[in-house]
Amino acid sequence: MPPIIEELKNKRIAILGFGKEGQSTYRYIRTYLPDQQVTIADIHPIDTSELTHVKTMFGAHYQELDDFDVIMKSPGIVLTHELPQDKLNSQTNLFLKHYGHQTIGITGTKGKSTTASLLHHILKQCRSCVLLGNIGKPAFDQLDMIDQDTIIVYELSCHQLEYAHYSPHYGVLLNLYEEHLDHYGTYEKYVHAKENIWRNQLKNDTIVLEASLANSKINSRIIKASMNDDEADIHIDESTLYINQKEIILQNHDTALLGKHNRYDIAIVFYLAEQWGVSYEQSLIALKSFTPLAHRLQYVGCYHDLHWYDDSISTICETTIQALIALPKTDTLLLGGMDRGIDYTPLADYLNSHPIHHVILMYDSGAVLAKLLKIPFTVVADLKEAVETAKQVSRKNACVLLSPAAASYGFFKNFEERGDCYQKYIQNEA
Repeated sequence: MPPIIEELKNKRIAILGFGKEGQSTYRYIRTYLPDQQVTIADIHPIDTSELTHVKTMFGAHYQELDDFDVIMKSPGIVLTHELPQDKLNSQTNLFLKHYGHQTIGITGTKGKSTTASLLHHILKQCRSCVLLGNIGKPAFDQLDMIDQDTIIVYELSCHQLEYAHYSPHYGVLLNLYEEHLDHYGTYEKYVHAKENIWRNQLKNDTIVLEASLANSKINSRIIKASMNDDEADIHIDESTLYINQKEIILQNHDTALLGKHNRYDIAIVFYLAEQWGVSYEQSLIALKSFTPLAHRLQYVGCYHDLHWYDDSISTICETTIQALIALPKTDTLLLGGMDRGIDYTPLADYLNSHPIHHVILMYDSGAVLAKLLKIPFTVVADLKEAVETAKQVSRKNACVLLSPAAASYGFFKNFEERGDCYQKYIQNEA
């Protein structure tokens, strides 16, 4: 019987949250323990008619789970009821406990999906490798693909790390910026959750992290990475990756990934792949066939005599600034979304000192930026109007960039839906 199942067998189990990961947990338990009863707890009622041996707790009191042995918390659930810490568990925690020794865990405010996907793309050329986690693949759904020789690339969100008591053998902390303050309340609490990527590592483990984030509390081997610090173990310039004093020339035709921030991610991926037996030359060849993920500085195409770029993934100031640096010919910038309480001064300062021809503001955070900008801008009601306005005001053959510097929630289901709508509006499909 798998070790994770051994831990769950004959326990009173509650699955807290029944989204993608909660459903995955139920399926995994039911595969090996077909008759063991579990309780599903969710604020919204769920149709359980096709499930077996389940009890339910729905509604306002769904988090009152003190009488259970194991509470399998889904990452998206915000705890409003104090639960016994020794009973609180998750897919991530159990997975790292049993498979952490063969896992490369990747986190950071931005860049983790691209970094994890690129690393998986390179490693799978010559090694058994699986990609799972926050990328959209629950860990328990991938367990039957893993043996002792499999390399596991695990994209880890702050929510998955928040209650993790184990860390991966190789951890990556790409960067930290203000984000998810609506959930954590303070930046310090958000940082504390992210730091679980290294907090429980041992001396023979390794953490790759942005140089400024290194500190004396880390017990494992530290590899410092930086976009700007030439003294870091891993650093970059316009055309070269520097990895432990090894220089790797990166030509524009070597990758479809745009921007300095992506070269930083590439350098870290090359270092990690080399640790697992993949040469820099092999990584460079594999990089050429990597297709960038959607909604991340994605070139949509030329429509209405304009070149359109979709950077809907951008939810903070720093990613919009990096997008503008990567696309210096941007003529029109579309900004705004949910106001999470982050400080928009850095973005406003950048735009005030690097003015572009047209700035179009929308939604709640657009109203915040409107008070900070000293350059001309246009305020619109929503994304559809923003696209129509861009079609009218942008110069012929210029670049139009959606890089909202704000979350999509409240207006769209997620950043993917926002990006999809943007592309439909561009092509007059909606």
